[in-house]
Order: sequence, then C-alpha cells, then structure tokens
Amino acid sequence: MIAEHKTQWCSHLDRLKAMHADIAKLCEGKKVAYVDLPFHYNVGDLLIYLGTEQFLADYNVDVRYRAFSKHINHKRLAECEVILFHGGGNFGDIYIKHQEFRESVIKRYPNKRIVMLPATIHYKSDAAHAKSKAIHSQHQDLHIFLRDVKSEKIAEGFSDNITLMPDMAHSLHPIVEACEVEDLALDKCKILNMRRIDVEAKSVGDVGIKKRSFDWDSIVSSWDQILYHLATRAEMFSRFKGGDALVKLWKRQANTLVFRSVFYFNSFNLVYTDRMHGLILSYLLGKNVKLIDNSYGKNYSYYELWLKESELIEQVGNEAK
Repeated sequence: MIAEHKTQWCSHLDRLKAMHADIAKLCEGKKVAYVDLPFHYNVGDLLIYLGTEQFLADYNVDVRYRAFSKHINHKRLAECEVILFHGGGNFGDIYIKHQEFRESVIKRYPNKRIVMLPATIHYKSDAAHAKSKAIHSQHQDLHIFLRDVKSEKIAEGFSDNITLMPDMAHSLHPIVEACEVEDLALDKCKILNMRRIDVEAKSVGDVGIKKRSFDWDSIVSSWDQILYHLATRAEMFSRFKGGDALVKLWKRQANTLVFRSVFYFNSFNLVYTDRMHGLILSYLLGKNVKLIDNSYGKNYSYYELWLKESELIEQVGNEAK
C-alpha cells in the first residue's frame, strides 16, 4: 500500500499541472507564437521550456512559430494572433537583454494578445521598474502570469490581467510513479548539495551540510559546449535566422540535458538546493528537499504559495520559517 504522503504528492502535482488550463484558454482557436526560448545551458530554464512544450501538446495549442530572442522573423510573428513569452526568473532588471526584447515586442504589437508565461519579477532600480510599468500598461491585451505574491505586488499597474500561476515545469508531471517517491524517514541519506554560483547566490549561514556543492554547469559536458558553440555560429547564417531548423535541434539538446539531470538527481534521496528548479525537479521526482532561499526571496515565496503543503520539503537557512 502506498504511503499517504506519496498519494498526496501525486494529487498535489496533478492540481498544479491542471491550473495551466487557464493559460490554454487564452490560446484556444488562435495561431500562436512561442518566443524568447532559452538558448543557454541553465537547466532550470530548459525544464520550463520542455514543460511549456508539454503543455502546448497537452492542449493542442496551434503553435505556428517558435524562436529565440535573437533574429526574430517578424513576418511570421505578425501572422500569429497570440504571442507567448517564455516564463522564468528574468522578468526585471537583472537579466536586462531578455526584458528589453519582451518590451520591444510589446511596443511593436499593440493589437495582438500577449501572454507572459509564469514568471518571477525583481527590480533593483526604481527607474527601471517605472519604465517597464509604463511600457506594459499601454498594452490593452497583455496577460501576465506570476509565480508568487511578491511578484504580483511588484506588477501592480502593469496590466489589468495578472494571475498567479505555478511554474510551467509542473506540466512535466508525471516523471515518476507515486510508489517511487522517497520515504519521509530515510534509513540512509544520499545527499545532493546544489548551490548557485551566480548573481542570485546568497549567504545563508550553516544549513547543516558541508558536502561539496554543484550547480547546473556540472551537468554540461565539453561536447555540449562544442555543440552550443556550433549552434551559436549557425544562428548567424540566413538559413537558420528566425527559422525552425535550429529550434528543433536545440529542443533535442534540451531533452538530452534534462534527461541527464533527471538521471543524476535520481542518484540521491535528499536534495539541498537554493535553485528554484532544483526544488521543482526534486519535487517532481519525489525527493526530500531542504530548501535554501536565493538572493531576493524567490524560492521561499514560491514555496509559500505552491509547495507548503508538502511534507517532503523543509526550509533551511537564515530566513527559514
């Protein structure tokens, strides 16, 4: 008989995934473009990407055009009725190139429906926040889905259509069966210590583990780097600019990286992480998680809204509640 926390895990993830139906309603019967695809090796973004693709397939969304943020084919984009922006953690002024791209599209297509897939917002600069608010608020059919309440407050005035929504990676559920979910009391710990090494890293003091850490970069091989270099070079040629060929090749590579990550995570039954998608992937795999916050509170905010009911997850660090 499956333990109660395992059946609760399954029903919880079923509910989170089902919430994405509200996004599908905005695309129903319309020609759709999905843009700002992640063209880099942050596996968290690749999880969002593949979760979005699973969502699009589940709801039979009519996607006519997919593209990265560079070399957009505006003729093809103009033929679509709905523009979906890839979600994630780059809404704001930390990763400015992505923000500038989205804002340029919002200004260029004032009469199209634009949907921002579930995101977290963070601005360091009040001036940058005000500038973004002015641009977004001018669009009359802009729908912004946000992953936490803090982001919702920051987005006040950006649009009349703001909705809280779990991350698109939840549409990858089910990756494992409920019977594969880890027990709450572990007889023997196999611990994965996943810690950020980028701008969102935070000093959190002693979290009860001294084991050497790893980040997504450790998943990426030298051959992956060579493939990425070749792909970026190929993007410069007219045959690939704004077209489908490179996107299809990149999706295959994204699947490879995510499969490798799943295989690696499944070598452990307890995960310490300060990455949101370290958390989400661990939970999709039914792991016990010790959650550490990032530099601006993204992880705890997400946990409090969507994952607090789970017995598998515990907050640790200076600001743990």
